[in-house]
Amino acid sequence: MAASKNFPSPPLAEQLFHELANTLDFDRFFFNAARAAGLAVGADYAGLVRCHGDPLRYEFFFALDPGHEDPPTPEVSRAGAGALARALALGETVYAPEDPPAAPASRLGLAAQLAVPMRVAGRVDGALVLAWRHRPRRPPTRRRLRLVEAMVAFMGNASYRSAVEAALTCDARRDPLTGLPNRCVLMDRLAHGCRRAARDDRLLVIALLDVDHFKGINDELGHEAGDHLLMTVAERLAHSVRLADTVSRYGGDEFVILMEDITHLEQIEAVIDRILLAVRQPIPLQGRTLSVTISAGLTIYPFDDQPPDVLLRHADQAMYEAKRAGGDRYHCFERTNTARLTERAQLRRDIETALSHELWAPRYQPILDREGHPAGVEARLCWERPDGTIVREEMASELSAGPARNDFLDRLLAATRRDCAAYGPPPVPLHINIHAADLYDRRLPSRLSDWRDEVYGTRDGILVVEVPDDALASDPQAGARLALALRARGLRLVADQFQGREGLAHIAATPLHGVKCRPAADATAARLLRAFAAGMTTLGLAVYVDGVDTIPRRMAADTLGWNYGQGLVYAPELDAPTMARWFKTAVASARLAPD
Repeated sequence: MAASKNFPSPPLAEQLFHELANTLDFDRFFFNAARAAGLAVGADYAGLVRCHGDPLRYEFFFALDPGHEDPPTPEVSRAGAGALARALALGETVYAPEDPPAAPASRLGLAAQLAVPMRVAGRVDGALVLAWRHRPRRPPTRRRLRLVEAMVAFMGNASYRSAVEAALTCDARRDPLTGLPNRCVLMDRLAHGCRRAARDDRLLVIALLDVDHFKGINDELGHEAGDHLLMTVAERLAHSVRLADTVSRYGGDEFVILMEDITHLEQIEAVIDRILLAVRQPIPLQGRTLSVTISAGLTIYPFDDQPPDVLLRHADQAMYEAKRAGGDRYHCFERTNTARLTERAQLRRDIETALSHELWAPRYQPILDREGHPAGVEARLCWERPDGTIVREEMASELSAGPARNDFLDRLLAATRRDCAAYGPPPVPLHINIHAADLYDRRLPSRLSDWRDEVYGTRDGILVVEVPDDALASDPQAGARLALALRARGLRLVADQFQGREGLAHIAATPLHGVKCRPAADATAARLLRAFAAGMTTLGLAVYVDGVDTIPRRMAADTLGWNYGQGLVYAPELDAPTMARWFKTAVASARLAPD
């Protein structure tokens, strides 16, 4: 009997049944209901199976007697002849005094099972499984079975209520059109984000975005097309941000993005650039292709140390500044300490405008040997702004979007070819710069070789290709592959911007012509650089110094044992006609750099 097995008497189970009506926590409710049902029939174990595909799985399976350890969870499946499989198939309560030997319960040493299907919204959604270690003397009475079935029905109703509440909670926190978090969730996350930013000494960016000219599109094509447009924009926004960021629909055609854990302004630019580019992509709509843009207003906490509602208002004000400037851009709230970010955004727009108007042109800076003779010349794209300041290729490459950045090498080669056709090729090796991504361009060596032959009219011209040292260090195999391919065509590879942070292992493993570095002002860095320069000399590499624009820099350079120097101390940057005249005056001492 149940009492002889130290189980509570049946009235305790009935008492638990009535107490379940006052249990509000769903997890606790299901556990207590299964326990009460097991106690009602004197079972040793209770478990709940839910129909989440096949194979099925137990939500829980535990021993009713606290003195016994919980057994291993049985494997379950819709197929088979066990009590559980039959109860799910028939939709009826099944008591099996003995499961077949192949049944999972039998393999665990369980002698008998009672399986009661659980219905949720009219369909079988699982089953309560009660099991015994030893076969009971007699099966559960009809009254006890009805009590267990009532408890399982109670569990089914609770499961339905749980699912409804979860759906309602989701609906209450999600925008019904886009599925994005709504304004309620946004305000909660914004408040928490401000607290985390203050605690962790990080930046929180609030970006409010508005679809440009949305009202006209909505009026012309109809609300259905407008909804499709908003859903597409929402999807592109969600795919453009980082995993930790929040994208919310603020209302109408406005969205808000929260960027947490920001440590550098460049992180903000990277996300905003991806967003602007993603939204610009064509959208198929009603048999036509639609191109849309967005305007974004940014404010940054704690630079803008205001409550959440004020932060959103400031972002909104900045967004309208972006719209007034023509849209398809972002603007920072002026009272925040983000002048640098705004200036960089303006400079990027200016750079891309100058590229589209072909305002970029090569500037040439001679490279001298230690005797002061011309030993090379570096060609770099530059743009002279209306205020007279010079924007160089490396700055433009950092700020410009992908397509414009990838176009710089093509522009440099084309413009240099024109200059050499007009004024003649330089009588010294010509240096050009490539980017990290160019390491993986298998066509680059043959392309540069053909360009060299075209510019010089012969394969005897010397072209030196400079690539950032950190790019070589990040993938030495790609660097070595490129160096060998260039060498096979009579071209040279130089590691540029060497600072010693990456060591010398990748330098020794790559068939380079030389290494270019900038003299360090810091004493410790200078000593390290001198040691590396000595190592390069041992490796038989040419040592270039650049950026030698002042006398102190020249003094620091002289300690490195350099072979070739570059900077304003040696020679200025020149345009093409001035470069041609400069070399003519120096022709008496001009000579090719040694191999």
